[in-house]
Amino acid sequence: MANNFKKLLELAKKTGDNCIVLDEEGNPSYVLVGFDDYQKMVLNRSQLAGLSESELLDKINQDIAVWKASTQNESLDNWQIIQSAVGELNKNNEVAENHEKSLNQAKNFVDTNDSDLSNEKYYFEPVD
Repeated sequence: MANNFKKLLELAKKTGDNCIVLDEEGNPSYVLVGFDDYQKMVLNRSQLAGLSESELLDKINQDIAVWKASTQNESLDNWQIIQSAVGELNKNNEVAENHEKSLNQAKNFVDTNDSDLSNEKYYFEPVD
């Protein structure tokens, strides 16, 4: 058991993730959190405990505004990626259309030359 817990700690350190430890019945028993994250949670909780109702509402509104701004930036970044991908697809379609037109022109050229050759009559005469 101690060896498994050591492996779990090492993995959490490497990834920086939090882990939920389950008991024998599969129920959540403990949460493994890095010390810095735990300290932030505890300090944040104590800071919130000393706020008045209006200060708490201001803090919540500020957090919401920060969250909205970050999601809007992500949305704009995603939109730019989508626009770039659509532009690339349009370029590829344009190249494919130009390639197809060139092939059709070449085929038409070959077809017209073949029909000209089939209209011509060739006579072979033996040479003495």
